[in-house]
Amino acid sequence: MLNRKNERINRVSIIAAVTLLGFFAVFFKLAFIQIIKYSEINESVEKMIRRENIEIPKRGDIIDSNGRILATSVMKYSLYIDPREIKNFDRVKSGLARYGIEIKQKNLKEFGDTAYVPLAYNLDYETVKEIKDEKIDRGIAFESKYVRQYPEGRMLSHILGIVGKDGNGLSGIEKICNSYLYGEPVVTKYNKYGRRMISDNPVDKTKIRGRGIELTIDKKIQFIAEQELEKAFVSNKAKRAFCIVQRPSSGEILAMVSFPDFDTSGKIKDAEVLKNLAISYNHEPGSTFKIVATAAALEENKMTLSEKFFLENGRYKIGAHTVRDDHKIKGYASIYEIMAQSSNIGMIKIAQKLGKPLFYDYIRKFGFSSLTGIDLNGEEKGILEHEKKWNALSLPTISFGQGIAVTGIQTVNAFSAAVNGGVLLKPIIIKNIEGADAENSDFGAKEIRRVISEETSAEMRKILKNSVDSGTGKSAKINGYSVGGKTGTAQKIDETKKYSKKYYITSFCGFFPVSKPEIVILVVIDEPAKGDYYASSVAAPVFARIAERIAEYLNIPKDDVKKQAGVRN
Repeated sequence: MLNRKNERINRVSIIAAVTLLGFFAVFFKLAFIQIIKYSEINESVEKMIRRENIEIPKRGDIIDSNGRILATSVMKYSLYIDPREIKNFDRVKSGLARYGIEIKQKNLKEFGDTAYVPLAYNLDYETVKEIKDEKIDRGIAFESKYVRQYPEGRMLSHILGIVGKDGNGLSGIEKICNSYLYGEPVVTKYNKYGRRMISDNPVDKTKIRGRGIELTIDKKIQFIAEQELEKAFVSNKAKRAFCIVQRPSSGEILAMVSFPDFDTSGKIKDAEVLKNLAISYNHEPGSTFKIVATAAALEENKMTLSEKFFLENGRYKIGAHTVRDDHKIKGYASIYEIMAQSSNIGMIKIAQKLGKPLFYDYIRKFGFSSLTGIDLNGEEKGILEHEKKWNALSLPTISFGQGIAVTGIQTVNAFSAAVNGGVLLKPIIIKNIEGADAENSDFGAKEIRRVISEETSAEMRKILKNSVDSGTGKSAKINGYSVGGKTGTAQKIDETKKYSKKYYITSFCGFFPVSKPEIVILVVIDEPAKGDYYASSVAAPVFARIAERIAEYLNIPKDDVKKQAGVRN
């Protein structure tokens, strides 16, 4: 009897122990799950029932100086289906087919058992609304995003630049001003109710956008410059061409063109085409560079306007080298005649009066061998050795634009300084940023330094006017306006590392009206392959066509050319 009682007690004890052990096991398991694994499990659950979507807001617009849209963003839609939600595939197929959207069996196989099978992209709002109104099936859904568009197509492609798939700017203003244009990302949180994800914090994305950028560019002037330069680029079968239109009194860039250009909304096959030649192409300027030695010699009183220089009968021996002039002047000539006929020998004589240190100093003062600071990416600073490294030929050749490399923006900016009263200004292309504090913003004319006096600048205007009136720049004349400027025809270095007799860069930089310059225009055509290569017949006429159309558009008052004082021949 006692043994049976003991056996019963033992059984109860064992059962109780096992039960207690099981209880503790469950307790510790729950404790492990709720305490140790809580965060991990909670994160998994959150992923199943909640979703956070980061969307790019509407990118800010880029407009011209008159408020005309150059770059904007529009809402586009993608259509996708959730195969698990669709009840009638035949109805969905036929319904979407009416909008040119096809569902193929391979579309479904590629994505497997998923709730997301994309079928169409870049749909407009009207199409999306029609599809929604038809209520074809509950398994059809849409996603929206902003797509960058350029209403003027290829116009200003190098200035505006392009945007990547992630919505960030990759070149041009799109890159330089990316932080302003991009705006703050829109974070939308979703919760899952049944099989549908519903926004927990609906956001009106149309009210959230980046900041707008206003450029100094005038779209109509840009159109004129692009149209005329493209004609010359094509007709001359040139390798490259670029043009810059600047307001010399403020430094504002009104137009900037480079060819070849590219489609801002298309695929870029060659990254080289993205380079803005007007600011990034280092090249020897040729005779347009003669303004530097001329202005410096006048400013430093190293010569007078009436002084005559002996032109060595067209042959000037420097060491073992001989510099040749092919024009008709063989005896003596003034600075007016030297510039008008573009005499290299005459310019060497002027530069020799300056000497290496002073000439080098003025080259730097005019902004060469330095970045201009224009708000565009990819600017080069040119190539210039320090005067202490110059050899016997350096000063002579640099005086007429060989042995130095410059950029287009440097040349047009230096010309503006030479004729605007003598002040070098920072070239401006961004006029305003939306929401910027006007008092603290770095917009408007910005003086870098005074290069020459107002008196010397006035003399430069007369000299350059004479170069157009009776010199190599005659084809730059425009009806009703006085024009000043300088031609440049530079030999290029060929594959043998010598100056080519086949490849040239031809250019013209000019301004009008002479008494009070409103516009400075640089035209550069690289390697014209058709006809002659002289700036007088290739680049100068392009300047004239652009200038005449700009004068009419801006309604610039005509001045009486005959009454321009102080012009000598």
